[in-house]
Amino acid sequence: LEPEAKRVFGFRSTQSEEELIKSRRFTKHAGYFISMIDKALGMLGPDIELLTEILMELGVKHVSYGVEPEYFPSMGRALIHSIQDTLGEKHFTPEIKDSWVEVYGALSYDMIRAQKNA
Repeated sequence: LEPEAKRVFGFRSTQSEEELIKSRRFTKHAGYFISMIDKALGMLGPDIELLTEILMELGVKHVSYGVEPEYFPSMGRALIHSIQDTLGEKHFTPEIKDSWVEVYGALSYDMIRAQKNA
């Protein structure tokens, strides 16, 4: 698990993955995060303007949670790590990694832009 993500969400850096997985707060947020990524992927293409608007609103909302733009890279690393774990080394090719890095970068860009303008 991305160590910086633990700090961002208020968990002790010494907490194990097992402890985090048992945490209702952690699993609830992880579910929201994956759900948002799934919805965003489904909106790429013809709904890109609506997706941009949603991500901008989400970025502003996260300001009230105390989320800083500097937190987004650690979330991206956590996402990539999770995808790598799920797919396994054989299927997690450099091309797949590059694609996910690009997608996350594009999605987080709109949220960060909104935060800086809030």
